[in-house]
Amino acid sequence: MKGKLQMLNYSQDNENTHISNINHYLQLMKMSYKEAVNELQGREECQYDYFNRQSFKNLARKNFKSINKKDRMPNYNKNRSKYSEGLVLHHVYEIKFKNLSYLKSIRNHPDFMYQQKENLVYCNLLEHLILHGLIAKETKNKLGIGGYKSIPAQIEDLYSKEKNNKLNNQEKILLGAIGLEYQEYKILLAKANKLLNDG
Repeated sequence: MKGKLQMLNYSQDNENTHISNINHYLQLMKMSYKEAVNELQGREECQYDYFNRQSFKNLARKNFKSINKKDRMPNYNKNRSKYSEGLVLHHVYEIKFKNLSYLKSIRNHPDFMYQQKENLVYCNLLEHLILHGLIAKETKNKLGIGGYKSIPAQIEDLYSKEKNNKLNNQEKILLGAIGLEYQEYKILLAKANKLLNDG
């Protein structure tokens, strides 16, 4: 059942909104990785590259080492972040190479193309989990599986802090961007595991 993705609504907290949000995630899970990326990019385009282009280019010439020969990451493009809106950035080419924001990976894959704005997608944590699940499914667990296994711990931590009234403001935004109650999230996670593992 592929089709236009129903966009997520987390501006209101009511039953209809939750049903709409659940449908959003279910639709996303049933798409191919490319379709899911296209739909999420259609919701909000990234306007900035992940790293500062000149910093990346300068360091790539020295194999990402500083003047004193120490490992050095390029400067981030600070304008790219929407973390304050509960969204993280996913590198689209992680369907081909893992961890494209990590030093080891950018050293192995120093083409700036992978860091360009058109090859990035904004997503909330649950959408990020689903993207990694789709990568794992399409690559037969060669890629994406690390994120698929690690992101649930981040999400669980947010729900746990919410239950104990310990969320800070940024954590409230991250959890609010998911737009689900804990039990709804658990049901969706189980469905994701089944859909992604059954193929």
